[in-house]
Amino acid sequence: MFYLIYKWFHDPDSLLRFLRLFKSQPFRSMCAAVTAFVLVFVAMPWFIRLMRRRGVSEQARHYSELDFGRKSAVPTMGGLILLGAAMLSSFLWCDPANRFVLLALAVGLCGGLLGVVDDVAKLRHGGSDSGLSRRAKYVAQTAIGAGLAVALLSDAVSPIAAEQVRYSAYFLPVKWGYTVGWGNVALIAVFMGVSTNSVNLTDGMDGLAVVPSGLVFLVLAVFAFVIGQKDLATFLQFFPYADESGVVVNHCLPGAGELAVLCCAGAGACAGFLWYNAFPATVMMGDTGSLALGALLGAAAVLIRQEAIFVIAGGVFIIEIGSVFIQDYIGLKLLGRRIFLRSPVHSSMLHRGVSESKVTVRLWLLSAAFAVVALAMLKLR
Repeated sequence: MFYLIYKWFHDPDSLLRFLRLFKSQPFRSMCAAVTAFVLVFVAMPWFIRLMRRRGVSEQARHYSELDFGRKSAVPTMGGLILLGAAMLSSFLWCDPANRFVLLALAVGLCGGLLGVVDDVAKLRHGGSDSGLSRRAKYVAQTAIGAGLAVALLSDAVSPIAAEQVRYSAYFLPVKWGYTVGWGNVALIAVFMGVSTNSVNLTDGMDGLAVVPSGLVFLVLAVFAFVIGQKDLATFLQFFPYADESGVVVNHCLPGAGELAVLCCAGAGACAGFLWYNAFPATVMMGDTGSLALGALLGAAAVLIRQEAIFVIAGGVFIIEIGSVFIQDYIGLKLLGRRIFLRSPVHSSMLHRGVSESKVTVRLWLLSAAFAVVALAMLKLR
């Protein structure tokens, strides 16, 4: 909205010349982060009181060795406020006509709606295992990812004009893309399933998922801004390809910088949510929040063609989902025994006697290290 105010009313020769600030993506990114933080900070106490009056609390798993009992009295579905604040802040500070933003928000909203259905099912049946089945979640997440992929590859809808970029897959540390054509639909669908599930599985302790999510948002914001600027994208050699004469040409993605504003809004919303979700939490995001965050992060990475950066910056998410895959599909189904004491990893650490707050802080630190490595990929690609 503020970007449109700049376009409609900016006059360099009048008192309204200050509106030129709203043209700057870095300025709007900072404003979006602060706005989202304030929205969550102000709205969350009201939401917590509402959920307590309605008896909507976390449906926590109970293990004899692990103390999750206190979480059963904590209001859940706080992801509604988190996602709502991120979307409202994006609406205020992004270019509302930007296709990168519209697609990312649509995917994030779909993830949030899937989480709402799952949380409501759990609340109705009174148990953490009574929500949507694992297969139903996988099918829904894959469908969301396939829908995003089709939109990205479609000439009529895609925000990316260069076919060489749309139809290629990019794997670090190589900066060159591999042309896979419509095979990208399958790759993106699988990636979206991984990104969404990984955040969901990480959300098992107070503040554990929200800090890595905020860090990944900030990393993707930097990449989105750089990729949207022609000079920076060319200097850092993003999306190179050889033309018919053999000359190497680099691409930028015009308009991708608006995703930096959206990602900063997401980071601000995560920071605001952490105020209430830090140990001991007074609200939980539920699947509503974790699935929305995973979908939004995955969509942002896909739209700027930096899925590999998500894998690096979100290393904690990948470790968590990897441990579940190894435990369930290799250990229990293939070998017939456990490989870890518990899965995901944070539950295994807790089982070993490490306190919940220490587990959380250690994984925060690990996530910060992964974020630094991901930022180094700007030059090391």
